[in-house]
Amino acid sequence: MPYANTNSVVAADLNNMVRGLYRDNTSHAVTGTTDETTMGTVSITAGTITATGALHIIAAGTGANVGGTAKTIKLYLGATAVATVSRTGANAQDWMIDAWCFNTTAAAQRWVIYHSTADAVTLTADYTTSAIDTASAAILKCTATLTGATETVTQTAFDVFVVQVT
Repeated sequence: MPYANTNSVVAADLNNMVRGLYRDNTSHAVTGTTDETTMGTVSITAGTITATGALHIIAAGTGANVGGTAKTIKLYLGATAVATVSRTGANAQDWMIDAWCFNTTAAAQRWVIYHSTADAVTLTADYTTSAIDTASAAILKCTATLTGATETVTQTAFDVFVVQVT
């Protein structure tokens, strides 16, 4: 609902709103290694997501096909991988993950995840649950694992939004 320009926003108005938590739209490339490597990371401080709050995460980028080997991109909250995008050796298309994490309590989440399959246009939807204590700090990260060290995966967007629902 729009606010009249004569009104002011008070704390109560900020309930049930979306706010940006983190944004990194610079390029972070992984190449020359077959180890799982972090492309983007943000610390979710304790209590950032309330017991009924949510996160909206968008991660996207590109993948090169130099050596014809597979590439895997994962999204983690804490030590839990909640989304995985796999690319075959002959696939050099872009990739994306669009994830919603809904707290049902401070230590239980429901995830709705859309991610690219063969290219950034062909999407699949997943639903999963996790038991991460968001009353404590947790790391949200996006990683890449290359099967061949000559391949490259680049993250070009990693944006995180907090949704507080009261």
